Amino acid sequence: MRALIVDVGTTALKAALAAPDGTLLASAEVPLRTSHPQPRHAEQDAEDWWTAFVAATREVLGATGASPDVLAVTGQMQDIVPLDAHGHPTGPAVLYSDRRAGAQHARLAAALPGWEAATRNAQGADSAPAVLAWLAEHDAARSGRRIALGAPGAVLARAGADLVCDLTTASTTGLLDRAPGAGWWAPALDAAGIEAAALPRLVTGAEVVGALSADAAGPLGLRAGLPLVHAPGDAGAAASGLVGEEPGALCAGLGTTAWICAVTPRSLGPDARLHDLVAAPSEDGALATLGIGAMLSAGATIDWARATHLPGTTPAAADAAAREHGPSGLLMVPSLSGERAPIRLDSARGAVVGLAPTTGPVALYRAALEGVALTLRHVADVIAPEALDTPAAEPLPVGGGLARSALLLDLLADALGRPVRPLADEHAGLRGAHRAAAHALGVAPPPPLADGATSRVHVPAGALDPGLRAAHAALWAALMPAFEALEAAERVAPPRSAP
Repeated sequence: MRALIVDVGTTALKAALAAPDGTLLASAEVPLRTSHPQPRHAEQDAEDWWTAFVAATREVLGATGASPDVLAVTGQMQDIVPLDAHGHPTGPAVLYSDRRAGAQHARLAAALPGWEAATRNAQGADSAPAVLAWLAEHDAARSGRRIALGAPGAVLARAGADLVCDLTTASTTGLLDRAPGAGWWAPALDAAGIEAAALPRLVTGAEVVGALSADAAGPLGLRAGLPLVHAPGDAGAAASGLVGEEPGALCAGLGTTAWICAVTPRSLGPDARLHDLVAAPSEDGALATLGIGAMLSAGATIDWARATHLPGTTPAAADAAAREHGPSGLLMVPSLSGERAPIRLDSARGAVVGLAPTTGPVALYRAALEGVALTLRHVADVIAPEALDTPAAEPLPVGGGLARSALLLDLLADALGRPVRPLADEHAGLRGAHRAAAHALGVAPPPPLADGATSRVHVPAGALDPGLRAAHAALWAALMPAFEALEAAERVAPPRSAP
């Protein structure tokens, strides 16, 4: 079974044609742009997703001359995409990182005392009920007849599928009742004024959800009638692609965001520091829990630090300079736009402690790398403390584009106190979507990327002073009053956007 697999990410849409064993025959990537029209707003044009999907698909097909047997899509979760009666977006998609709906969340939280227990997750300004309430109050024209929850659902609906949402994505929205066999949680719908008929149909993330329409097939260069699979949302697909779906699996991801996740048979929530999600279904259809601690800004912070302090420098050159420099002598909180873990605080910002007259740009760049590694240590302390400070343990599989940074992996191994192994193929989400497509069609899936991996293992080697862990962890509590004061000042006089 050849699969065309698509990952609608935050910074780019990736597409690949994969052989039955998971080998990528060809791949393509098209950048995506996020806009921030006002403070705390984060949006993308959903039409850009479709344009990128068409371009990437045509590039892949042109490179191989082969046709797929199935199309599977994964991607960013928790986006709010209002659609008109024809399935077209009524305006920009509100992204998972948007924080505009704080007042609406506060009102809903007061009205729904059982909200977090029912959904097994802490809720905030990013929850779907809060965002949809904000749209109804401030931009009713965008409210839409139907609502896609996540980029994959919107793209697949445009391609001819039913409007659906996988359970992994649904469990991020603040709308899913996690009781066995339940669906959308009616009290949240009622409190936010959401019509149940406007919401997607729920699917497991490993089933066929429609066939490619003739209207979509032409621009894509594919045959009409191709089976369409809504794979689990990006976190579920990435975990499946890295380590599979069986309980006990542990892995990490390094990209625009970063996360530590564990597949577990039991629920971990509600815990304000964690996401307690429905995991991708295993080969026998069983559904476990995917516990995730996610920091919102990892690669985004490192990219910002490089562009700000070392403009014009490539990532490889910046890392080489930082390695030669040695420890930064600084402590950085890398949260540029709110945080989810190790604390959940919408007002969290970036901060650097330890500046001196001798501090230079390379030290500031390295501080961003160290800050990401140390923050992931704090996240792991919540998710799987028993797996830390175990230098003889099996290497922790690490996926994502940032896993190409050997320096960051060295720092992460030191921060976690255990070996880590980058995977040669960074497209973990694509492998997970391929596995979902195979499960949906009843054929043998390709193995997880961690199986048989032979890439270099990074072991703890003293690149980070262990004493910095506690000091770094203490920064979060110490800085919370400052974050809240900055947020209050911003409401009075919003800062101007950077040119």
